[in-house]
Amino acid sequence: MDKKRGEGFVSEIALLAGEGLLPVAIAEALSSLGTPPVVIPFGKPDAGLMPLAESVLPVQEVSIGKILAQLKARGVKRLVLAGVVPKRWIFGGGRLDRETLEWVGSLPARDDHSLLGAIVALIESQGVEVVPYRLLIPGNLAPEGLVAGREPTQEELKDVRYGIGVAKKVVRLSFGQSLAVLSGSVLAVEAMEGTDEMIARAGRIGGKGVVVKMMRSDQDERFDLPTVGPGTLGRMAEGGLTCLAVEAGRTVILDRARFAEMASLHGIAVTGFVP
Repeated sequence: MDKKRGEGFVSEIALLAGEGLLPVAIAEALSSLGTPPVVIPFGKPDAGLMPLAESVLPVQEVSIGKILAQLKARGVKRLVLAGVVPKRWIFGGGRLDRETLEWVGSLPARDDHSLLGAIVALIESQGVEVVPYRLLIPGNLAPEGLVAGREPTQEELKDVRYGIGVAKKVVRLSFGQSLAVLSGSVLAVEAMEGTDEMIARAGRIGGKGVVVKMMRSDQDERFDLPTVGPGTLGRMAEGGLTCLAVEAGRTVILDRARFAEMASLHGIAVTGFVP
């Protein structure tokens, strides 16, 4: 097959794919460049992912050593990390093999920033470059200002500004990228449960409010960009939260058309900010 090549990318590329729509968007982008990826699925990948793969390397038990060996055997030079992998796996509640669990246990810190950084360092020590996926999906990055739905009210903007100030301090601790605010009070802060569960908890507590999502200023942009999608807005609507503020240029918006429909349908204001 005659393959086109996007600048900075080659055909020997793999996608380590967790759950959700982000791996699908990345696979679509790679396929459009003529470089469909070798897909290594974790968890339960979206059904739309597999048709976009050049080939699939099924994973019965997650072993970093075996995965690296497979990548090397296939001549993979570049790797994209994307999608949700349940963090409870690091406690032995998932499909990590003993060697991988022992390696994770040997790390001096296992917060999101440290763990992902260690994984990337290990991968790159084997001669495989970890590619920043934000370069592949520029159309999915949140702009500054109005993103979808209506404009925020002055009261919502006041809570957004307060939430940004709190988030700047919280994200440095690397246990979550989101929080919910109501009338100048923090309703909930995201931890290992993820954004959707945090939103549900905030809805039960306050019944309304705003959600602020951002990443730490020194976060490695090759992986773990904040991500929102129609499901995020659905959870907000269920909980009565009315405004979503995301970091412009560093937040991925999935299924933009459906996202915009959901924002309009539920009267949710979505705005992009620069910290």
